[in-house]
Amino acid sequence: MLYSADEIDNILKEELWRGFDAKALSNLQQSVKKYVDDGYEETGYEYANLFDELSISSQLQIQEYAEKVRHAFPKKEKVRVLDVGAGHGVRTMFLAAQENVNVKAIEPSEYFYARHLLELEKEGKLPFGCAMKGDMCKLPFENAVFDGVYCNAVLHHQLYLPGKNIGIEQAMSEFSRVLLKGGQLFVLTLAGNHHHLRLQRFFQSIDENDMEKLAKRNLFKIDSMEQITGGGPFGENTRWLAVYLTKRG
Repeated sequence: MLYSADEIDNILKEELWRGFDAKALSNLQQSVKKYVDDGYEETGYEYANLFDELSISSQLQIQEYAEKVRHAFPKKEKVRVLDVGAGHGVRTMFLAAQENVNVKAIEPSEYFYARHLLELEKEGKLPFGCAMKGDMCKLPFENAVFDGVYCNAVLHHQLYLPGKNIGIEQAMSEFSRVLLKGGQLFVLTLAGNHHHLRLQRFFQSIDENDMEKLAKRNLFKIDSMEQITGGGPFGENTRWLAVYLTKRG
């Protein structure tokens, strides 16, 4: 039986997960996933309307990222980028519009996948076959098939239980697995060291030390990492961790 929101909160606050076996950890992870999925099913329409256009800063960031990927693979006619947690597809469309960039998008939420990403494909705003429904912790791709992985404001919906190899740890391992040597990873996630269950969703923040450990464990070199402040689930002063990483050989 899956845990309720209150039970999830208590397990994390009291660190009861430290004594969990593999089955209990899997149950906890599935409980968080269902909580997030249900939240977006109820609030997805509102979210999509709130973020229906990209800010200038977001556009510039995507352009910068696309250039980094192209620069990493100068001999390729087109680079292949995976947009993880594509949501309602606004960032995906802008990324797909970048010169010499071929995008694949993966989204766990049935609401965003069926009602937004597939509709964008039907309307010709995303390439046909671009979108897939799937889990960032179990990416449905072979090893070393992408030149870039783009993960903007979605990693924080995963658990971070150091040493348990689920949630954020599992996702970072998957990003490394599907990237080619020299591949470029961008992560924007909540900064801090807390978890929150609010706005009908689950949020887990991590700090620079956490990211350094995750990078080292998964053969990434951190090219740049900074905390920035901007709009987000905790208002206009939400703290974010923006990280550019390169996959080592």
